[in-house]
Amino acid sequence: MIRNRIIQFCKQSHIGMIGLLFLLLGLAGCQDFTDDTGKTMPEPDLKFADGTLKLPLDEKEYEVDVESNLPWRVKTSAAWIDLLTSNGMGTGSFKISVTRNTNVASREAEIAAWIIEGAETKLKVVQEGIGIALKKRTLKVGAEGSLEEVIPFSTMVTYTYDLSDDCDWIHITDGSPITPGIVNESELKLKIDPYMDVEDGRTAYLYLKGSNGVTDMLTVTQDKKPLGDIDYLRMFYESANGENWVKKWNFDAPLETNATNWPGLKVENKRVVEIDIQSPNGIEGDITPLCELSELRSLKLKHQKITGIPEEIGQLSQLTTLWIIESAAGGNLPESLGECQLLTSFNISNHPTSTPAGFKNTFSGNLDALIKIPGIVTIKAYCNNMSGPLPVIPLDGNNLPTTWKNLKEFMIYTNGFSGSIPYGYGVAIERSGSSGIFRVNDNQLSGQIPSDIKAWSQYATRKTTWILQGNNLTE
Repeated sequence: MIRNRIIQFCKQSHIGMIGLLFLLLGLAGCQDFTDDTGKTMPEPDLKFADGTLKLPLDEKEYEVDVESNLPWRVKTSAAWIDLLTSNGMGTGSFKISVTRNTNVASREAEIAAWIIEGAETKLKVVQEGIGIALKKRTLKVGAEGSLEEVIPFSTMVTYTYDLSDDCDWIHITDGSPITPGIVNESELKLKIDPYMDVEDGRTAYLYLKGSNGVTDMLTVTQDKKPLGDIDYLRMFYESANGENWVKKWNFDAPLETNATNWPGLKVENKRVVEIDIQSPNGIEGDITPLCELSELRSLKLKHQKITGIPEEIGQLSQLTTLWIIESAAGGNLPESLGECQLLTSFNISNHPTSTPAGFKNTFSGNLDALIKIPGIVTIKAYCNNMSGPLPVIPLDGNNLPTTWKNLKEFMIYTNGFSGSIPYGYGVAIERSGSSGIFRVNDNQLSGQIPSDIKAWSQYATRKTTWILQGNNLTE
């Protein structure tokens, strides 16, 4: 009788109906429950209209029917199924949304519905796969062409292939026969003809077509005739105000070490190995083309106007010296800088008092990219806008650095670095004795100076001006 009154009360309001759902869910778990007339509550009866829900591969919303004599709820653990509604009062439906299936094969999941916790009815959901897919969708080859490029793919269906119109420079060898209905791993083999045009590259498309109507596409691009160091120098020259340089490069002369025709360059076997231009020369622009000089070992620029250090700097695997000094450069240090594994000398500093107007560097961010360079000796980044914590030098079980072992000069004063000084710098700097330099003054460093810095042989004479000044450090 009390139960009936509660139900009648709940039915009088929308909020009450929601409460009724949870009330009946709880009541349905009782073994013996009768109303005031002595009639027993009905046994829970819940089922899906269909035992299996088969879906196409595309992203879409669906409505699922449920037959029930009591309130119910649904759930699923599948990440690709989103329940847009998850409960109902009786026979009705709920909505789901599925993401596109990018797998070759179909995928399965379950949606569970229940009235009584622990007694679930399950719906199997099967979404078809795309049936066929390339494992490589782009291919880039050089102008010399290729005798064989292997293009792997997976398929559950028979297939055909085709090339874009007017493509006569790609030749295809078919893959092995496949068995429809199971996932087959196969491959196409392409032969690419040479390309001798120096002005432009070319592009074509390979279409892999499944019998189920799905088409996948491979984009093939071929470079123009390979460029040499002189071509990349020309790109830099033309984009960096070359016509107005004080000392110009002579592109009509052979590329060789010659102060008259190629001022600032050192060339070995027709490859540029050093660029050293430290007098005002009118250079203005982006150094990205110079990052294509794969034999470059040293790049020193001072009193120029450089936009910054590009992400492409990581391509210079032979680089040992990088100086961008007082050259109006800025931005964060690119993550790829850590790929310059042979780098020993890094300098992006400004003079504290005499940097010419318009040439001050304004580098920002932190120095974390450099911690990946094991043999670095000199780091000079003073008088910039850098910030964040100092890089943490990895240590072994004996508290000895495992990288930056040869660090001799660490000069980052007059920036905005914060936090404490990590242990390890003093151990590394001490190896250089009296010639070692550790200058971190005029930042925002705080905390206690680590014991290895205090044990440094130059600490007593250098601590005030090189370490404590302009910081909030304690001994």
